[in-house]
Amino acid sequence: MDTIPKCKSLLPPKITATCYSLSFLGASAFLYGMVMGQTVRAWEVLLVNFLFWGGIAQAGVVLSALLQLTSAQWGRPLKRTAEGTAAFIPVSFLVLLILFLGRSTIFPWIDNPIETKQIWLNTSFLIARQGLGFLLLSIISLLYVYFSVRPDIGLIHESTTENLGFIARRWIGRWRGLSAECTLSQQWQNRLAPMILIVYACVFSLQAFDFVMSLDAHWYSTLVGGYFFIGNLFAGVAFVTVLAVWFHLSSRLSTRIGTTQLYDLGKLLLGFCMLWTYLFWTQYLVIWYGDLPEETAFVIKRTVEMPWAPLAWTVFCGCFVIPFVALLSREIKTRPRALLTIAIIVLVGMWLERFLLVSPSLWKGEQLPLGLLEALVTAGFLSSFIICYTRFLQIVPTLPLADPLLEPRERIIEE
Repeated sequence: MDTIPKCKSLLPPKITATCYSLSFLGASAFLYGMVMGQTVRAWEVLLVNFLFWGGIAQAGVVLSALLQLTSAQWGRPLKRTAEGTAAFIPVSFLVLLILFLGRSTIFPWIDNPIETKQIWLNTSFLIARQGLGFLLLSIISLLYVYFSVRPDIGLIHESTTENLGFIARRWIGRWRGLSAECTLSQQWQNRLAPMILIVYACVFSLQAFDFVMSLDAHWYSTLVGGYFFIGNLFAGVAFVTVLAVWFHLSSRLSTRIGTTQLYDLGKLLLGFCMLWTYLFWTQYLVIWYGDLPEETAFVIKRTVEMPWAPLAWTVFCGCFVIPFVALLSREIKTRPRALLTIAIIVLVGMWLERFLLVSPSLWKGEQLPLGLLEALVTAGFLSSFIICYTRFLQIVPTLPLADPLLEPRERIIEE
């Protein structure tokens, strides 16, 4: 009979305290930048981190929905690992509302409106479509996680004498019994999963249009939406890979997250690496072949002009060359530490890719706007994400205990 851990504490108290401190420092750095005349850099790095960390928060839920729709038994031990990112979604929504306060700095078309695009590029419509779209996706995603987790908490309640916390007790209100709840859970997950995928593609395409393309109001691309949300999933798979390796090496779930799961995650990472690169090349090829000034200027500034060109090549190597070459090896995909290294390289590369999409449109200085301000704000986001994620897994089981595809069926909860 397997022992399935329910995490009491994922991190030592000192690391948790450090995360809270870094979150405070990140918020303070943003406010300091605003007060000390670094307004553009402050809003710029806030937007970059919103796109990156908010994207990962949603990507974990999308990955779980994909596992649900495909009935992927290999990935069942990873389902809750992926769903844990949803704990950061409310924080992402709060950051989105804060970003609206800096709209005059972020969006150049507010002070310099473009007459032919005013139907789309106007403040009221921007706030409405982004706010309502993100809210709709958040509600669907959190409902999906709720129905995924509910029978597992109920199973703990029925199987042990452990006292559930306030949130966990509210989670299983009006409990109907384990058998009925498991059936209802699968039904709702099967209904909500395709909705998540559809709304995700629409909302994140809108994010690409509004938070990337509209920053350079004369540039346009019909492929930028797909490129953006696929890149977000690429980063999400890399993040889940980091977590899976961590759980594997820490022996928390080493009997469930083994070399089979790591190997499959490595294949998934390789697949998204090639898909992201394919979409980038497809978009680049059309722009290069068309050779229209309003299209080529966006690419030339990021790939040829200084100081952005070295950063573009760093992104290309970190997101394609290194993971592609390394993950062709079967051995690397089965070695936890090697896979962990590749996943971290991808995450750093994708953060820089989001930075490269946003910053050249806003920053007019001669030097890269990468310094202590950007480091502290990014560290604050990372720390906040860690706090939300670990708190979530302290409330719920780290495995989908009641899922019918999690084998073997004998399950007990570790005290």
